[in-house]
Amino acid sequence: MTFSEFTTRFATEEQCREYLYLLRWPGGFVCPKCKGEEGAWPVGATLYTCKKCRHQISVIAGTIFQDTRKPLKEWFTAIWWITTQKNGASAMGLQRVLGLKSYTTAWTWLQKIRKAMVHPTRTKLSGTVEVDECYIGEEEHEGKRGRGTENKSVVVIGVELLEGKISLGVCE
Repeated sequence: MTFSEFTTRFATEEQCREYLYLLRWPGGFVCPKCKGEEGAWPVGATLYTCKKCRHQISVIAGTIFQDTRKPLKEWFTAIWWITTQKNGASAMGLQRVLGLKSYTTAWTWLQKIRKAMVHPTRTKLSGTVEVDECYIGEEEHEGKRGRGTENKSVVVIGVELLEGKISLGVCE
């Protein structure tokens, strides 16, 4: 999706909320408490009340948007920007793109979005796995190099040969 297509699709807060509603309840509202499918009526911008049991649920409850004070449109823009960066996204870049005043906010958003991008049902690598490592960090001027260094982190990459899955991890 181009940025122009994105801004057309998610131009308003209402469009963002409708999108989240359809993600959460693709076949129509189903109450998480009573499992009733009678529907719900809206209470405010993101809150719905079950017509059967009167339980209230927010469309953003249990998501990275829960308890946010920022507009969903801004969050959606952050997600679009992070997922379209060819060489990765930084908190400083996110802060600049969104015009956020706080680096801490940008960093927190980036971490929440990255965590949400990890598939919760991913499986461990199995079968024939090839593993390699490298060290990333400051250049060593004195002392130990490679495995004995203090200023570098080990990055380990594993590839499952049969399925082509790739796993990346930082060992400390």
